[in-house]
Amino acid sequence: MTNPTTYQVWQHAVTAERWLVRIEFETLTGIFGPLPTGERPPDPDTIYFEDHPDDLEWIVRASDNFRLSR
Repeated sequence: MTNPTTYQVWQHAVTAERWLVRIEFETLTGIFGPLPTGERPPDPDTIYFEDHPDDLEWIVRASDNFRLSR
């Protein structure tokens, strides 16, 4: 069985802030950021995503304002 957890960098369309998001079984379950400009995202295994429940709620509500970052 493959790992159902994936990580993506999402960018806010207005502010251009980048966020590292955790997706488990096709459900957004964690968020970390905003990430420093020009830096690579940190290793997801070193982040405690649960430290940011308010950010997670916000990004779920505003998900139409985000796009997958390159």
